Amino acid sequence: MLSQSPLISSFNKVALPISQALLGILNSVLSKHPELIEGHHIIHFSDKHYCAEQGGYHPIEIALVQDGHHFYSILCITDFSFNGYPYPTLERDIEFDFIHSAVFTRYSGIKSMSSPNIVKLYALWESTFIANFREGVYNLIELRSH
Repeated sequence: MLSQSPLISSFNKVALPISQALLGILNSVLSKHPELIEGHHIIHFSDKHYCAEQGGYHPIEIALVQDGHHFYSILCITDFSFNGYPYPTLERDIEFDFIHSAVFTRYSGIKSMSSPNIVKLYALWESTFIANFREGVYNLIELRSH
């Protein structure tokens, strides 16, 4: 009996240098859902133990759109964290918005992806996410489709 190889999806180029390691993570999640059709999808990575009181690993959402031929475009990558006192809420901490070529950080607001140091910020964020993923800190990974 022949084993079926996982579906390998292709990704369109974006304004920041997305690594093959991150694309591999996205591919591993997407390949578990061969029934996906064109449209918008969000992959949600979270540590179910993350809370405002004790911290932990921030939830991450990566929004994608599929064109029907297993070509995906990354629309947005959002890193959330709890903020506020005395009633903390989950809010975006960092967001890489590829649709508008903009980056949001809680402490500096919205900037263009072409602003100084944005590539360094992205590389730091991505390397941390990949290391956390490889260590298994995201014990809840969900795919939502619209």
